[in-house]
Amino acid sequence: MSSLVQRNKVVAKRKGAIAAATGAAGAALVVAGAPIIGVIGIAGGLYLAYDWFSFRVKNSMRF
Repeated sequence: MSSLVQRNKVVAKRKGAIAAATGAAGAALVVAGAPIIGVIGIAGGLYLAYDWFSFRVKNSMRF
């Protein structure tokens, strides 16, 4: 059972890192002067953050 918990922790950590990196890249693009692509990147980061959050809730993981 603990291997499943450990796997879920690794997956949640990876999902969170990808969401944060995507949001940060979108914000950097907005600052750099590409607002349309940056807003799309931020929207993608928000979707990935929602996916990360719902994964943690579904697997009863604490924050």
